[in-house]
Order: sequence, then structure tokens, then C-alpha cells
Amino acid sequence: MALGLVSPGVKIREVDLTIGRAGVPIETVGAIAAPFEKGPVSDAVLVENEQQLIEVFGKPAENDGHYEYWYSASNYLSYGGSLRVVRCDNENLGNANVPAVGGGSSLTNLKIKNYEDYITNHSTSASWHWAAKNPGTWANDLIVCTIDNLADQIVSGVHTSNQTVNVLTGVGVTDITTDVEGDTNVGVVTTGLQVGDFVAGSYIPAGVTITGIGNSSIVLSSAVSNVGFATTTISATFTRNVPTTQYAPQVGVAVTQALSTTIVSSGSTESFTGYLKGVITGVGNSSIFVKVLSRVSSAGTETSVAYSTFAFSSSSSISVGNTSTASGIGSTNSLQSSSFGVADWYDTQTLGISNGTIYWNQIAPKPGTSAYATNRASKNDEIHIVVIDDTGRLSGTSGNIIERWVGLSKASDAQLSPQEKIYYKDALANNSNYIYGGAELGDQVASTLNGTAGNNWQQRTQGINFNVSGNRTQVLLGGNAYTTRSATTYITPGYTATLADVISSYQLYNNVREYDVDFLIMGPGFTDKFTTQAKANELISIATLRKDCVAVISPYRSAIVDVTNTTTQTNNIIDFFDGLSSSSYAVFDSGYKYMFDRFNNKFVYVPLNADIAGCMCRTTINDFSWFSPAGSTRGVINDAVKLAYNPTQVQRDQLYTKRVNPVIYSPGSGIILFGDKTGLAQASAFDRINVRRLFITIEASLEAAARDQLFEFNDSITRSNFLNIVEPYLRDVQAKRGISDFLAVCDETNNTPDVIDANEFRADIFIKPARSINFIGLTFVATRTGVSFEEIAGRV
Repeated sequence: MALGLVSPGVKIREVDLTIGRAGVPIETVGAIAAPFEKGPVSDAVLVENEQQLIEVFGKPAENDGHYEYWYSASNYLSYGGSLRVVRCDNENLGNANVPAVGGGSSLTNLKIKNYEDYITNHSTSASWHWAAKNPGTWANDLIVCTIDNLADQIVSGVHTSNQTVNVLTGVGVTDITTDVEGDTNVGVVTTGLQVGDFVAGSYIPAGVTITGIGNSSIVLSSAVSNVGFATTTISATFTRNVPTTQYAPQVGVAVTQALSTTIVSSGSTESFTGYLKGVITGVGNSSIFVKVLSRVSSAGTETSVAYSTFAFSSSSSISVGNTSTASGIGSTNSLQSSSFGVADWYDTQTLGISNGTIYWNQIAPKPGTSAYATNRASKNDEIHIVVIDDTGRLSGTSGNIIERWVGLSKASDAQLSPQEKIYYKDALANNSNYIYGGAELGDQVASTLNGTAGNNWQQRTQGINFNVSGNRTQVLLGGNAYTTRSATTYITPGYTATLADVISSYQLYNNVREYDVDFLIMGPGFTDKFTTQAKANELISIATLRKDCVAVISPYRSAIVDVTNTTTQTNNIIDFFDGLSSSSYAVFDSGYKYMFDRFNNKFVYVPLNADIAGCMCRTTINDFSWFSPAGSTRGVINDAVKLAYNPTQVQRDQLYTKRVNPVIYSPGSGIILFGDKTGLAQASAFDRINVRRLFITIEASLEAAARDQLFEFNDSITRSNFLNIVEPYLRDVQAKRGISDFLAVCDETNNTPDVIDANEFRADIFIKPARSINFIGLTFVATRTGVSFEEIAGRV
């Protein structure tokens, strides 16, 4: 090789002939699909232990045989392996949620399958405020409480100087009662008449009563649009009793607060004296505007109300606190000091729950403006979010705060660092275990507020004065499991997944490169033979297609459970497995075990296929995959009290010839796997579990080594490098009793010029697998005294 030097020197070149490696893979990953109580749908989640299984997918339920699915997963984990779990989809599944429109029932058709589905299809939804993290009834009745900045003032008892109402023509008035708590027109109908309404700019708070006007009764609404009634100005003298109920306002250019006040008006003239807390700036002498968003009851709950505008004439007299300031109102306005004292609104706000009283200031300081928003000339972006299990059904403790998020932001780009987003929808999507965020809580802001028209949540942070929503309490409803939907609160969930649902879920494991899987666990079958056979054959076809795992199959429940005749049980099992495909990538067992369900405090029958997979997993962990998982050493079944079917020797013989591995009770050893056959029908070395798993292990290891040779030259150096990887690896397997002998060929004999010209690379590996002992014969011979053993040893 030319050095390429033009003057004296040293040139160093490296040639790496160590590329590639054949390590022994640890085969411990099981896979199952099931209709669990909760958890992401159609997403393969890796679970490491039973506690994680509970946290992600919930606990076992008695109804619809759900415990069989759950304990299949749990039993496998008890052997030391990890498990990929796919929760089955179903047309009835629905997420509990809070609709974005007030006054209606919860949505019943919202289904967010998983995180990817939320990001792709639901993160910009305007139909709901909050949704449970995944479908099911588990989240029904959970409460989401929120509070944000600027919801720290109180307004009540604010009125216009001229009160004009619409009344029915020709009808006198003695009593007018209005309630403006709701978003829609509401009121107490006393005579069955249609509702009139106020003209724009008028407002009467909830509970206000007008008396002494006439001899009949009508009801007024809070709407400001004309509904077609004649307009009449009330000229009679009347008294308005302003209630002590306080309101959490959306603030325009003024923030007002009044104590309980009685206003006496004669004709169209009224006087008002109240308490003003805040700053009034940039306002002409004809009007001061206050936006009222929500009413806070004594229990801390909130009901939305329509916005109203309050106009003060230039002669209005306003009593203000000593610390308040005002400018631009006009010289005719009188701003007077007042001794009225009012507590800070935030300190009086509670979480709207039924079981207990929790103040927001016990959770976190009053929300304000984040540092991120402050640095970008924005304000009022912070929001606190709390998730509460008020009923205690989910956590076991009523009124339990199960999640809290403090100081999140309404700004779509807000973050504490590039790795930590604080935009509340992103933060919940990435970190919450219970809820997603949907339509912004500011979506009902329909009027100009603080210089910004309409809803300005989820904008990028630059010069934004974010709208506020106040103290809100909202209940998640409408979640549904695998049975008919219900928009009511908690209902008994169903777990009846269809065959199509289950098969679709298992087909996720078709992707060999995305999911490492060593055992496809069937779990329970269906109620009949043919549907269960269809499920089993699908698992066998997936394993045969992948060629790197085995499917583990049990008979359907009614074939053996509660069947008292063992001959009938045997015939049912044989009949079932006769209908399954022949494959060395399948392992069949004989039934169900009886175990204790500690969650429901009862004994239950559970299929054994997860335990058979567990025995193979445990064998890999303690020994090697090419050891047989059967027998009293490696085949002990965990947590088994008894068997639904304990075959005799004659029955075991029948099962074994039909590819079925018996599980038996053996005195002194307990309940053990007593066979190591695969589901291959014809006689072959691959009809044994240890041989099939030996080749799966070797093939996976050497495939990885071969992949490192891609795009290299097919020459003697590459072929020699590959053999230098293969032969030491196979010698190691041989030393560990996996094979008795081997031969690896990778030279010009199988890499001919035609092979090289086709850009191919070939290696032939010959293996003599070690065989497990299935049959033992012991011969005892009695001899006469004086007979030589050497004489008779060869004749027995």
C-alpha cells in the first residue's frame, strides 16, 4: 500500500477485524393481549413486575372472567421475566371527560387510545376540557379542580343608574325574580309566562327580588338580546336586596367589590355605595367596565354566568379603599376613602369536593405570572391543576388528592428548560397518570378583555395578557369499558372482548424489529372450542412467522373446569388440540390451575399457559434456554393449589402422543410440568422444547453477527472474520451442554462466483443438538451366588 508521504515521516493505519459479535440473548420477554380495566389501548407496554401491572392496567375483576387475563399476566411475571402487554381495543370503549359546553351531559363517544392517538387526533380538540388518560369506567367521578391568576377579586352589587326591562305587554308586575347563575336563560317561573329579558348593559345578581311594581308576576333572564317583547321602563318605586353571594370576575379595566348593600330606587334613579379594590386607568368619565365570569358558592363550587357590562354615569358616587387608585375617570366622579375591609379572594377559595374542605392556599401559593412569561412581556399565564378521587373508589380514600400540578402555563411554548415543558396540556400529556387537556378553559371568553379579543390561551408567549377562568371544579363522566356505553356516573364495567379485538391486538407483535418477544401467552380462551381454536391458531401463526418465539396454548375453560369425568376431560383436550396447526413454535399444556385471588378474596381457576411460559423463562434465567423446562427441577408451577385436571399415566400417554404436555400433581414435588413437546405433529428433533429454543437462541445470536457483515466485501477476509465469530460462540454453547457437535462452513465452496456476483453471502452451520431425557428404563437383575457379573452383563 502506498503511504502517500512526500517527506520522511510515519503514517499509522488501523484495520478492524473484530467487527461483529455473537452474544447469548436472554429470552425472558412474554407478550399478552387482554381487555384490562385501564391502560393505553393498542400499545405494547413493557411491564417489569406485578405492581407496575396494577399501576398501568388496574386490578383483576370478577366479572366476565377478567381475572383469568389478569392472573395470566401476573403469573408469568412471578417467574422473573418481563411482559409486553397490549390492552385490547373495542367499539364500546370510551374515556371519561368534561365537555367544553356547559349545561349538557358528558360526551359518550370520546375514545383516546393512547399517547400517540392523543397527539395525532385529539390534542387540539375543542369538544372537551379534560379527558381520562385512557378509556374505561375507572375515571368516572374523578374531579379536576383548576384555579388561575386574576381570579383574586370579588364583585357583587354593581348596577346601572337606569334600570330598563322588557315585560309582556298588558301584564302587570308584582314580583320579578331572576337567577343568572347559568350560561343559558334561567329563572323561577311563577306564572307560566315566557321569559322577558334585560336590555344591554343591565344586570341583576342572583337572588335579587324586585317587589311592589304591579299586580302580576313575570320572570326575567340574564340575556341581553331582545326576544320580541314590548319594552317598558319600570317607574314604580322598588327595593333591591343585594345578596352576599360573591362573584369571581373576569376583569376589564376595573375590578370592583361590594359588601352586602341595600339599594333603594325611586323611578329610574338609584344610588350605590360599594367597595372598589384595584386600579382604574384609561377610562373616560362615562363608563367603567367589569366582566363577570363565574359565581363561587359557599361550598367553593363554581357556575359559569354570562358576561355583563356595568356602566356608571359621570355623577356616580363610588366608595373606594385606601390603597386603590384611579385615573382618567373624570372630575365629576367622587372617589372616596372607605373603612371597608375585604379578605383576599384566593385565601377563601376551596376545592369543590364533597368529602372534606381543602383550601387552595393549602395546595400552593396564588398563581401569577411565570418567569418565562415575565421575560416575554406577558402575564397571568399560571394555572394550578388538581385531580381528586372524591368518592375514594379509585384510591380507597375519599377526597384524596391523587395528582397536583402547580405553576403550569397557558402559553403553548412555556418551559422551565428545553427538557421540561410547562404548557399545561404538554405537561399533562407527558407526565400525568390520569388526565389529558383539551379545549382551553378560556374558550368561553367571547368579549374583549384586558385588550385581547376572545380566547388567547395556547398562544406563544410574547406580549400576551392571558384570559382567566377563575376557580373551577369539573367532574369526569361518560367513561365506558367493554360493554354498552353509559353517560351516567360509575357503572359496573364489562370485559368481554371479541375475538376480532383480541386478534387485532396480538397482530401488533407481527413487527419483529419493533417488539422483542420470546413467548406469546394465550391467556384464557373463549366460551366455546372453535373461537378458542381461532385465537390459538392466530398466536401460532404469529410465532411461526416471527421464528424467534413460541406461542403457549391452553384448552378452553369449559373443556376441563367443572367437568368431573376425567375421561371426558381427556377427550375434550385432545379434540381441542387436534384442531390446532402443527408448529414447532407452539407449546400446548393440559389445563387450568386453582389459585387464590387475593384481590377478590376467593379461589379461582386460571389457565396454565402463562406458567408454562414462566417455566421456560425461569430456565433461561437459572440455566440456559436449551435446557428442558419440565420436571421437578425446572418445571414447578408457582402458586398452584390444585389442578382442574390431573391426568393418570394412561391419560398422559394419550396426551403426549397428541402433542400435549401434561401438568400433574407429583407427591413430594408439587404441581409440575411433565412434558417438553412442541406442537410439531411429525417426528423431528424440533418436536422438543429444548431443541426449538436452542435453535431460536443460536439463530438470533448469529443473525446479529451476520448483520454486521452487510455491505462488506465477500472475500476471504470477511468470511474468515465471520467464522472467527461463529465458531467460538458454538464452542461455548457446546461447553454449556447445548449441542454435542457442530460444523461451520463459509468459504469458496458455498460462496461461489455466482453467489458473489449476486451480492450474497452464505454460511452453512451444522449442529447436533443435545437431547433431553424423556424416557427412562431401569432393569434390575437377580443372579445366583457365584455368578460373575461380567458373564451376564452383556446379555440383559
